[in-house]
Amino acid sequence: MMLHLLSKGLYPFSIILMISLISGCTTTSNESELPEQTGAADKVTLKMVQSLTTPQRTRQLEKLIAQFEKEHPNIGIELISPDYETADDTILSMLDKREAVDIVEVRDITAHVYASRGLLVSLEKYIGAWDNYTLLSDNARLMARDVADITYYIPSSLYQVQLYYRKDWFDARALQVPETWEQLFFVGKQLTKPEIGQYGFAFRGGRASANTFSSIIQDYNGSNVSASESMFNVDGTTIFESSGAAEGLELYRKLYLETSHPTSIDWGFNEQIKAFTEGKAAMLIQDSDVIPFIEDKLEDSEWATAPLPVGPEGVSHYNVGAAGWGIALQSKHRDAAWLFISYLSSLENNRSFADAAGVITIYNNALEQEKYATGPYAPYMLMSNDPIRYQGVKQPSHYANYSEYLQLALTEGRKYLQESISTDTLLKQFDVFWKEQRKLKGD
Repeated sequence: MMLHLLSKGLYPFSIILMISLISGCTTTSNESELPEQTGAADKVTLKMVQSLTTPQRTRQLEKLIAQFEKEHPNIGIELISPDYETADDTILSMLDKREAVDIVEVRDITAHVYASRGLLVSLEKYIGAWDNYTLLSDNARLMARDVADITYYIPSSLYQVQLYYRKDWFDARALQVPETWEQLFFVGKQLTKPEIGQYGFAFRGGRASANTFSSIIQDYNGSNVSASESMFNVDGTTIFESSGAAEGLELYRKLYLETSHPTSIDWGFNEQIKAFTEGKAAMLIQDSDVIPFIEDKLEDSEWATAPLPVGPEGVSHYNVGAAGWGIALQSKHRDAAWLFISYLSSLENNRSFADAAGVITIYNNALEQEKYATGPYAPYMLMSNDPIRYQGVKQPSHYANYSEYLQLALTEGRKYLQESISTDTLLKQFDVFWKEQRKLKGD
């Protein structure tokens, strides 16, 4: 959805992922090591762990679980919901330790790590007999096969960010909705009143800070950014050594220092939403799954959505993020696990889940639905219909050391926001880092 969509940022996970450096190759499951399958007549209980837990999606999952169990009385589902900010750590630990788990939520930022360490079952034999696979949208199939062109998970939802703004505040000041990053900063300054605890922008700090400044810097590189290698331009240079990189990074710091709450340097997903709905921030950039939260707290007249701001060349970049369901290598009930995953992934069930969770469905023609024609989802259609201005790029999670970048962005980015290191110093660090990663990858 991106200041990605990536965008939730569950990154104590990044520290744990550093262990994965010893396993840089993607491997498929070794069928000779597969556990024995439980007989079809036996009662089984599948343990299922979700990552992106919210009340809305949990309620819908529980509803779908109840429906499935009624239709399949020999299969029970135990839903496990770890703490939002540490869920990916928990899932990785359960997989690593071969704990009793059958279905795990896999994300675009975790799929490569899980698969490269041989922790997931390849779903190729299942999708070959699943008629719905051909009905999935291009983005859904792209994300499902993101790891070495092998399907390790079936997405349940797609994520892409857009701009949310307090319409009541804008109307009261007769302010125009920003279309560029410079305009967003200018409007944010107009709406920042620290003396009453009101700020122009709900800054995303903490563990997802890399997503924010990477996207801004990409936008300041214009149309030169490589869609498949988004830390690089099409000529092979990194986005951090371009002439526009410094301007983009300095704007990122100004957004924090001059339009955002001081504590937002540590804000995560929940803090951002709370600031927006409680009248502490005028603008927010996030995925569509914030919509149910906002609808629950604000009146329709108090907020609205808009396309992402663009850089100086009139170009904006976004990541298409995804989350879905995969089967743990240690599962003893793989066929039953697939039966439930395919049940969740049916057209009807997926769309009911997407509506409840406020995410983008995985099926074709989703943007043609009335849901996306008007109201808070409408900017997605606008951006989809203007691919020159709004360009999708691939998040670099396929690099073995991607977690190191996230950690570097967290620690060094924090120093930069606190003005203890210079723009040139930070850009040089990132430039050197990504050139080294490309060498290690052999490109």
